[in-house]
Amino acid sequence: MKIKQLADQIAAKYRTRDPYELARALDVIVIDTPLQGVRGFCHRISRCKIIYIDNSLDDWQRRIVCAHELGHLLMHKDLNRIYMDNHTYLLSSRYEREADKFAVCYLYDDDYIQQLQLGTVQQASAAMGVPEPLAEYRMLCTPPTLFQDTIKDQPTAATVDWPKSM
Repeated sequence: MKIKQLADQIAAKYRTRDPYELARALDVIVIDTPLQGVRGFCHRISRCKIIYIDNSLDDWQRRIVCAHELGHLLMHKDLNRIYMDNHTYLLSSRYEREADKFAVCYLYDDDYIQQLQLGTVQQASAAMGVPEPLAEYRMLCTPPTLFQDTIKDQPTAATVDWPKSM
């Protein structure tokens, strides 16, 4: 299943685009705590799912991080990024980008994105509070509108470095 389809399916099933409400519905424990070097992470202990979010982040950043970590829990059930980074040569960046994409698709529905499509990627990025490549990705996932003409002269996700993680 594609990332946007999963995000829309989850939002419809649980009738929310609020990541904290979704976490409650999925029985995920969310803990705000001081973190060093990361904005958030998730893990499972037996059947218990826990998301840790850096409590120094503002409310909007916490929502983005929570949605990102939910993306990991929903799409990467059997992966352990910390283990992968420290004990294998596998690249975890792919999974981080997937979780980033899930977060923007989950948080922003098509109606909201269509309102942004008359502007530039930079304006959408500022409105959404996410890096430009994520704003562009989300806008390109929305049914074609006038945005398709606007983006022709904009940098593409392939030419812009992705952030390592949300």
